[in-house]
Amino acid sequence: MEFWGVEVKGGTPLEVRVEEDTVIHLSQASLGKSKNKSESVPLYVELDDRKICLGTLSHQNFPQIPFDLVFEKDFLLSHSWKNGSVYFCGYRSPMPEEGYPFLFVENFYIFSLIFFFYCYYYVVLRIR
Repeated sequence: MEFWGVEVKGGTPLEVRVEEDTVIHLSQASLGKSKNKSESVPLYVELDDRKICLGTLSHQNFPQIPFDLVFEKDFLLSHSWKNGSVYFCGYRSPMPEEGYPFLFVENFYIFSLIFFFYCYYYVVLRIR
């Protein structure tokens, strides 16, 4: 595991290359210096031709945002702030052999449906 960090300058998207058999954990984004403290700065990630808003930074309310995002392939980071930079940091680590903990979400959904029908059968149908 090693530290990872980038500066994304205003008006210039940054392509992040993810090396083979590694992942990048995006942990935090923070604003650089600014004279105008009232601006809001939306943050974006582009992955597989989809642009997604990660959140909005503000010097007054939210100068930094924590994340827990994992990327296993190349992606673009950008923001709409013309007058400054946004700093992203996290860490790079080897690709886990056993998979990510969040991959069970699909199975959890199926488990939830099975559990629902099990409860429905034993609570509703057995009462009749």
